[in-house]
Amino acid sequence: MKTIPLSGRNCLWIFLLICAVFACKGPDGDTGPAGPQGQQGVPGQNGAQGPAGPKGAANLIVSPWFKVPATAWQQVDSTYFTVMHPDKNITQAILDSALVMAYCRNEGRINAVFSLPTSNELLTLGFFMQVQNQAGSIHFDVTYFRPRLIPIDFNLEFRWIIVPPDAKGRVNALDYRDYALVTKQLGLTD
Repeated sequence: MKTIPLSGRNCLWIFLLICAVFACKGPDGDTGPAGPQGQQGVPGQNGAQGPAGPKGAANLIVSPWFKVPATAWQQVDSTYFTVMHPDKNITQAILDSALVMAYCRNEGRINAVFSLPTSNELLTLGFFMQVQNQAGSIHFDVTYFRPRLIPIDFNLEFRWIIVPPDAKGRVNALDYRDYALVTKQLGLTD
């Protein structure tokens, strides 16, 4: 066997030529056709039943807005007037242990909502609930600081929110007097 001596320069040229051949890449060809569909796999077993999730929205009971025309108020005396609205959600258990918040607004000013009780220089608006003969009701009252012949000379709307005792702390601490914050936090709409 005869060897051919190569100089360092020739080795370098051969090395560069080999690298250039392996570095070249031609254009991509067309995509081939899709292969046949594979066989259906064996279905897996069902997993175990997960635990029950928490009850939603703390089981709140939210009334719609209830309109009270000025003529609906009943006069008790010259400074005290009241109006009643039946509500089957008001039970003795609710009276004994639930949190209830009530709100009012003027019919034409739906963006000005007040938590009850509320008062100004002329009157105090409040509410109370009762159960008589197994029937629940919510009552709204107005007390004037001076005697009047008519209760209110404009229409009011009322809404109430009942947080039952089974909420068990699932309602975030919030200022229930701030109606805008309450509707945002509890996801309520008017």
